[in-house]
This record gives sequence, C-alpha cells and structure tokens, in this order.
Amino acid sequence: MNDITNKAIWSRNSRGVPQPVSGDGEYGAVRGNRYGELFSIPMGRWRYHAADEGTYFIAHNATNDPATTLAGHAAPVLVDADATMTKPFIHLVNSDAVTSKLRCYLDFIEIEVITAGTTGSADSWADALDTGATRITTAGTALTKVNPNMQSSATAVLAPTGGAIVVGAESASSRNLGFGQFRPSIQLAGDKYMFVFGAEPESAGLAGATATINRHVICRPPVILGPTDAYMLALYSPSQNAAGVYKVRMGWLER
Repeated sequence: MNDITNKAIWSRNSRGVPQPVSGDGEYGAVRGNRYGELFSIPMGRWRYHAADEGTYFIAHNATNDPATTLAGHAAPVLVDADATMTKPFIHLVNSDAVTSKLRCYLDFIEIEVITAGTTGSADSWADALDTGATRITTAGTALTKVNPNMQSSATAVLAPTGGAIVVGAESASSRNLGFGQFRPSIQLAGDKYMFVFGAEPESAGLAGATATINRHVICRPPVILGPTDAYMLALYSPSQNAAGVYKVRMGWLER
C-alpha cells in the first residue's frame, strides 16, 4: 500500500511464498520481511531476469561456416589502434533516436581465431568509445542479432558489426578505454579472446608459448552506450601481413 500522507511504502510481511497474480500487468502485494526490507529473489544468474523481460540480446556470425567467418584487417598495426583508432575489428553503436533514453549495457564479446594472421608479432588489442554521427567510412559485416527469449518479440537497437572496418576522425568526445597484449607472438588458430565488461579485474592469463593455444580473458570496465554512442575494439599485430579470420559471439542488455 502506498501511503502518500506518510510518504512511506508498506509491504506484506511473509516468510512464505505469496500467491501469484492471475495475469500480466495486474497489481499484487509487495513482499517483505518483518523489518520492512523487500525481498528480491534472483532468477538464476542476472541474465535470466533480463532475458525474461526481453531486454537481453546476443549476436554472432551470420553462419557457422569457416568460409563465411569474419576476416579482420590484413596488416593492422599500432598506429591503426592508438590514440586515434582508425581500424577497429568490432564496432557497436546504439542506433536508437538521439531523443531516446534507452541505453545498451555491454556484457561480453568473445572472439575465436579460425585462421591466424601471418608473420605478425605481439598479438594485441585496444578499445575506445565515441559518440555523435557515425565515423564509419568502410562498413563491416552486420552480425546476426538474436533475442534468446522465445516468448519475447523485442528487438535490439544495438547495431553490431565486425570485419575490416575503417572509421574516420574521432569526435572531441572520444575516450580511449585501454589496450593490452594477448601474447608476445602471432595468434594461433584456436585462440579465444573473451572480453568481459564490468567484471572484477583479473589476470588475462599467461602469455603462452608460440605453439600453445590459449583462452585469454580480458576484464573491461562497465560500458554503457546511449543513443549514437559507439564502442570500438581493435586487434593489431606489428609486421602482420595477412588477415586473421574469426568467429564472434557477444551479449548485452538494453533498458
């Protein structure tokens, strides 16, 4: 009960499970404990609640076929991914109207190396944010977006693309999030890069020997994209002379 006079919210004290309401959108009792603290029952991992309400989405390569996976840049080097990023491999933009208040909350991006680039060294990454009109001058390949809740028809506003993307001059609002190294040698077919957003900081794993396939976990800060905001992730390696080929999977929340 909402007591406007006392500006207080009252809840029903109950240790037992309350009776469910009969239909969606109907009013029901707010359940609390005897101290007035509201119950919040997690539905498994947090993604389940978001998926249940139709606000969690995933994306991946359009087909599960080595011949149609995403090829990166042929010779991506540091200058392509430094303070002025020009060649991202992943580009994500909140495509909603500028007047919208909907935001996209990045969860994870996983990149699997199918065909490694050649002759490169110091397999590296960098990421950045920008906003305003799109900077893309050479578009990548649109990833397939999926709502994993079969009972929801909601569609995502985030526009995820990957490939040999080229972007123009950054805006005055651009922000470089960080950079790092996967291994001190060229990538290997079978390597996986897992970027986790908003996770506890942790090691990305040991930089393995040249002949060892690794799974690299890179913990990134929380990333929130409002309308026209974009996230860019670059992969680069000095002296590389042929493009790597990848499979990409990702997830995000929209509210």
